[in-house]
Amino acid sequence: MDYPRKPLTIQEKWPQYCAAIAATLSSLLAGISMGWTSPVMNRLMGITGTHEPLERPLTLEESSWVTSLLTLGAIFGPLCGGIFIDKLGRKYTLLIMAGLPSILGWILTISAKNYGMLYAARFLIGISTGSASTLGPVYVAEISSASERGALCSLPQLMISLGILLEYAVGPYVSYFALGGINLAVSVIFVVSFFFMPESPYYLIAIGKQEEAEKSLAWCRGERRRVPSSNVLKELEDIADGVTAYGSSSSSLLDSFWGLFSSPGNRKALMIMGALLFTLQFCGINAVLFNAESIFRGKSEDVPILGASESAIVIAVVQVLSSWVETILADRLGRRPLLFFSTIVCGVSLTALGAHDYIASRDASAVSNIEWFPIVSLVFYNIAFTVGLGPLTWAIMGELFSTNSKSAAGILCGCFGWIAGFVVTRTFQPIASSSGTFVAYWIYASCSFAGFLFTAVFLPETKCKTLQEIQRELND
Repeated sequence: MDYPRKPLTIQEKWPQYCAAIAATLSSLLAGISMGWTSPVMNRLMGITGTHEPLERPLTLEESSWVTSLLTLGAIFGPLCGGIFIDKLGRKYTLLIMAGLPSILGWILTISAKNYGMLYAARFLIGISTGSASTLGPVYVAEISSASERGALCSLPQLMISLGILLEYAVGPYVSYFALGGINLAVSVIFVVSFFFMPESPYYLIAIGKQEEAEKSLAWCRGERRRVPSSNVLKELEDIADGVTAYGSSSSSLLDSFWGLFSSPGNRKALMIMGALLFTLQFCGINAVLFNAESIFRGKSEDVPILGASESAIVIAVVQVLSSWVETILADRLGRRPLLFFSTIVCGVSLTALGAHDYIASRDASAVSNIEWFPIVSLVFYNIAFTVGLGPLTWAIMGELFSTNSKSAAGILCGCFGWIAGFVVTRTFQPIASSSGTFVAYWIYASCSFAGFLFTAVFLPETKCKTLQEIQRELND
């Protein structure tokens, strides 16, 4: 049922923002886990300072595994989360899968004495990271009103950027134990704050808890009256119609996979998400960020353009500011225009980085006077990624799939995304060593341009549409 929508008042908006912020603290944890290696890895390898608390410094191979085990662990987040999301609900699955592994992982990190303990810690934290990337957007999409969903579903990327900034800005200036303690405290804050948030009304309707669904939706829409308003009842009826039309989330995981592949709309959504996730990872974001320090240093080792810590902070600040801008633009410009901008500018920036590296590898003196060029290219690249591909890929996943297929979709999309991320991070150095860094940059640029073409042809606009309207459009 479609019904007229009036602009929401601040009183009607703030509860769903509170719930979304509490849920996306899990994304803050994900950003923390991604940024942690930057300020501490040189210490653990004994390159700068001491290798405290380890008994001996990490070797290059061991440090590589400490970094990449995060992405391997992240594969199990959506895999396990997809199994439990329709059994325990969105809220408790996110609490268990994102909160508990993070707490255990940071306790292990603080108490680590050898590389084995660090491996286990990073794997556990990876499970939390993978869970946050897939489960969080589902919860946020289902508690958001149509007019606010774009901004709220962009919060995960903003939180990830804030987490990276926290590690880059604080990590170089505090001890290993202090940084681990801060990260552990954020994990506890997430669990405590999100515990008091309501369950998704979509899930409650699907399992037949009508009264609890009314209370949940009324709370999210800022109502405290005993009897829900007509607007809440109309929205609840719309949710119930959607759950009835596109399946109940109380079905088994096998039923979820059947719903995913039997529905034309879900099959189209899966194709769209596969392409978006491929573009998200193969635009090379992790590979580029992991090598940002060398890019910022330029070609002069004696007089670097920026120090290592300062260059990392610049990137993190750019990401935070861009993420904040994206939360404002998501429901004003729409998903498609932002993804058009993101994929094109990422492609152009990577092409420019590759051209600079290609020329420098042939004649370093030819680029000696434009050492600022890769810095500018990298800044534009990060802005483009953070206003489009970064936040919107996962946000769109929370919008496209029907209620009964979200567990199966979360498993497949989450695992595919993190496997692709692992492939990119593990192949960057071999490609750079054998063929040159510019080859890797141009491969990533080609994938970005391909993502633009796919988005232009296949991606529907979801701006200010209810989840039921999106489902009807996909199934037409």
